[in-house]
Amino acid sequence: MLGTQAVAADPDWLRYAAAFAPLLAAVIAGWIAWRALAQRREADRRDQWWKRTQWAIDLAMDRDFSRAVVGLVALKHLGASDLCTDEDYEMLDNIGGAKIDALTLSEESARRQAGEPQAPESRPPHREAAVPPDAAARATVIPVTLESRGERILATSAGMAKALTEADRLVSFVASRRSGRRGTATGGTSNG
Repeated sequence: MLGTQAVAADPDWLRYAAAFAPLLAAVIAGWIAWRALAQRREADRRDQWWKRTQWAIDLAMDRDFSRAVVGLVALKHLGASDLCTDEDYEMLDNIGGAKIDALTLSEESARRQAGEPQAPESRPPHREAAVPPDAAARATVIPVTLESRGERILATSAGMAKALTEADRLVSFVASRRSGRRGTATGGTSNG
């Protein structure tokens, strides 16, 4: 009872509160505006990151090896961004794996087709003399070790070998980033 009598007897605190109310309202409004601006800036950054990622995915899946290499390198660079989420890492991992699969499956399919004998009526006689029968056997073969899969693949061109290497680097990079995030999420560090 004594405390309420003291407050009722001293109305000065009301004058101080009334004087600081506009300042408090301005601080709260400023904080809200700052948060809205920060969220908008983050959304804009994320939107630009996604546009660059779409561009890189299109390049990475191109049949031209030099364009695919540029796309795969760009995807690895974009994966290093703080804007990359766990879902994005999963997508990048799938893209790298799909590129490896596409290159190795197309190569295996080409090998099978080259190994199958053609019907005699489908080969023109003038071509048989112009192309030695062992030309396919003399094609350049470049071994590529895929660390992410523990496999060794034979590429038939330097471009294909470079594309396989970059796709493997993307998959390995994403795996290291994902395991690093899991380590920090559980309280550990990615350094050990």
